[in-house]
Amino acid sequence: MPTVTPQESSNYDSALTYPPGIFASPNSDGHYIGNDSDWNHAALRVQLNIPPAATITNAYITFTANKNLSTDTVRTNIHYQDADDPADFSADDYASFEARTRSATSVTWDFTTDWVDTNTYNTADITALIQALVNEAYWTQNDHCVLFVEDDGSDTGAHRRAHNYWTDPSSAPILTVDYSTAGGQPVSLRATTVPHLRQWHPRVAS
Repeated sequence: MPTVTPQESSNYDSALTYPPGIFASPNSDGHYIGNDSDWNHAALRVQLNIPPAATITNAYITFTANKNLSTDTVRTNIHYQDADDPADFSADDYASFEARTRSATSVTWDFTTDWVDTNTYNTADITALIQALVNEAYWTQNDHCVLFVEDDGSDTGAHRRAHNYWTDPSSAPILTVDYSTAGGQPVSLRATTVPHLRQWHPRVAS
């Protein structure tokens, strides 16, 4: 069963916002997950090598902590951007970032786990979310996808921090997806030219 593990690949593959209009991409602090009383919307962008309508059997995001934090309960929702091969955040501001269409499908990720600097932590299972994405009519293999991890009523000040591409490329978030296809692992077929063969007729003795 194939598995893909894409990561952010540039400083503009992550973004942060907080009301009433602050936007940061790139940012040198990493991802804020939850609500630190300011930053409360995080996003990451990766390239996803999965064919349309594949069956997603497992999916989650892995974050690497970049600070020791253990403040109360973090409550978030995870969405994908409902758009064909969305661009990175280099041309965004607060208004354009917030105008990116969030998917109707979402996954709740609530947790109280203490985060320890350099340790890794997985989100809730987002299999249903990635399945909905690759089922979209516009989805094409190797498109980019944007995933939003947005505060949904975290305790006051409750948040965790994780690396992005800027703070440590090797520790940027990883999206792990296991999938299958109707005919098994997809195969790339190369067109070839077959030479014309002269038809042979056996001689029949009289």
